Amino acid sequence: MRKPLLKIKNLSTGYFPKKRESRVLHQSLNMELAAGEMVCILGPNGTGKSTLLRTLLGFQRPLNGEVFYSGCSLKELSVKEMAMEISVVLTDRIDDSFLTVYEVAATGRYPYGSLSGRLGINDRKIISGAIQQVGIEHISRQLFSTLSDGEKQKTMIARAIAQDTPLIFLDEPAAFIDSPNKVIIMELLKKLAHEHHKGILLTTHDMEPALRFADKLWLLGTSGEFEEGPPETLVEQGSINRLFDTDVVVFNSTARRFEKREN
Repeated sequence: MRKPLLKIKNLSTGYFPKKRESRVLHQSLNMELAAGEMVCILGPNGTGKSTLLRTLLGFQRPLNGEVFYSGCSLKELSVKEMAMEISVVLTDRIDDSFLTVYEVAATGRYPYGSLSGRLGINDRKIISGAIQQVGIEHISRQLFSTLSDGEKQKTMIARAIAQDTPLIFLDEPAAFIDSPNKVIIMELLKKLAHEHHKGILLTTHDMEPALRFADKLWLLGTSGEFEEGPPETLVEQGSINRLFDTDVVVFNSTARRFEKREN
């Protein structure tokens, strides 16, 4: 059995709308993520997908429980140590209008850099390899600000690859991207997991690509429910219907899509 890169033990997530008061979103979560796995976090709006991701990254403190990376507690890891464990692709936009695609990807090497910030031969080799992996070498000298949303997302994934970490976390990596490019992004992430032995964890609103590409789903419900497992298993046992069906829309487990509920 593969040793987990990420281990979540009795984790409770939520936030503090007022001092000394907390709103719990999910409790007693116990999950693992191993090298070679791609896991999608799915849930209706407001269930806490981004909250869970931010808690795992240490951006938001847990209400209870612990998070371990390669056996080390998140509490004990420095910022630099975290940067060598996890690379992150968030929905935040880069505002610098003067960086090229290559220069954005190169920022992934900063955790390994010298005080001068200079890139060595090995750094440049890794950056070029990351750019080739995502298929954007033809635009590597183009300004990042001039790219389409799909090209920008590929650039950010190239930066994550260049950071050369065992884990890659992504928050809505296919948001604002057209359907063909969503498939390309998801195929790329699955390839990183299966062929390059990365642990991939991402949040998404898109059920159909998640069912098609994920090795495992973490399903979050609006009332604190949590279920995990392979997509096929969760579909067959009705987990998608339990957590996502509404008075208006129902998940068709045969067609693998949401449809308007018939009266």
